[in-house]
Formats: sequence, C-alpha cells, structure tokens
Amino acid sequence: MRKRDSSSYLAGSTLCTSSSQAEHRSDRGSSGSYAVLILGIAGYALYLNHQQQVLQAAKNSEASAASNSVNQLTFTCFSNRTDSSNISGTRGSFSGYLIVYETFGISNPSSFVIDATWTIALDFPSAGWFLRNTQTFHMSPNGVAYPEFAFTITANQLNNTPTNANFTIFNVILDGSYQVTGTYATYTPTTHSTYDSTTSSGNGSLGTGSGLSKC
Repeated sequence: MRKRDSSSYLAGSTLCTSSSQAEHRSDRGSSGSYAVLILGIAGYALYLNHQQQVLQAAKNSEASAASNSVNQLTFTCFSNRTDSSNISGTRGSFSGYLIVYETFGISNPSSFVIDATWTIALDFPSAGWFLRNTQTFHMSPNGVAYPEFAFTITANQLNNTPTNANFTIFNVILDGSYQVTGTYATYTPTTHSTYDSTTSSGNGSLGTGSGLSKC
C-alpha cells in the first residue's frame, strides 16, 4: 500500500480546519444580522405603538374639548319684534295669527366650527300659551351667530287668554343638538337648559344672559 504523503495530509487537515472555521464565522455573522433585524423590527413596532398612543390621546382630548365647547356658548345680545300683519279683529273675536320674532347673539369662544339646532319652548302658564320654534345656525370658531326664532300666536290663543294673565311668569326650555367639526371626527353632543322666571334661575345657556344689549 502506498503511504500518504505527510505534506498532503497536513494540507488536507488545514483545508478542513479552515473550511470549518469559515463556516463558524459565517454562522456568527448570520446570527448577528438576524439579531439586528429583530431589534430593528421590535424598535419600529414600539415606535408605532407609541405613535398610536399619542394619536389616541389627541383624539380623546379633542372629543372632550368638542363636547365642552357647546357648554361655553353664551348670549351676547337680544332683540324682538312683532309682525301683526296677519291678525285682525278685536279681543274675543280675533282671526288669523301674529308672529313674535326673537333674535339672539350667540358667541362661540371655542376653536371648533359648530352647527347648532336649537328648539326653544316658551310656557306662559297663566295665559295658557305654549310657544315653540326650532332654528339651525352656523358658528365659526371664536365667532358670533344671530339666529332668529319665530313664535306664532294664534287667534284662538289670543281670544282665550284670561284677562288676568301674568306674562311675567314663564318657563323656558332650550334643547340643543350640535355638529362640532374637529380634526379627527365630527362630534354630536346635545344640551338641555331651563329657566324659571319665578325664581330667576336657570341652567346651561339659559343660566346666563341677564341685562343683554340689543342686537
């Protein structure tokens, strides 16, 4: 049998050793790349999660501010006029109707665009009158709107009004529905306000506004 040349054996051994070491180095390099990739993905996921939390917090803050904005509306002025062009006759024999127009200045101090629908009901218990009207109006941020409400009084109401009716005694109910335009959504809060003349007390928008100037 021919003996293997020792130099060939050493060369082969060295080649195998070098190849094995190269494979180990390649494995270590791949593991390092995988680790960097995983860390990169995890970091990006954490970033996205943080951004989502920031966005959600901003949305929650805006929703709260939008709901509160309709409670900040205030009266700035008031005026009224009566259209009697459609009424004729005398007490007890009236025919037709008359319309009382009431204009309010409504201030919107918020940074939101607000589209409001107000229903105002006036109750004069001693006269037996219940008057109601609904108006929709637009308010710009930090702006003032001037909606005009029209209350119709019929001939029948006039003919049946007691002679001792006390028109200083009345109750007011104001129901509001709103579309508040924000950056992230449009919000739809509602309000309910009341006023009692016998106690000169009210809540919500009707709790303020005494001594208003004329519009």
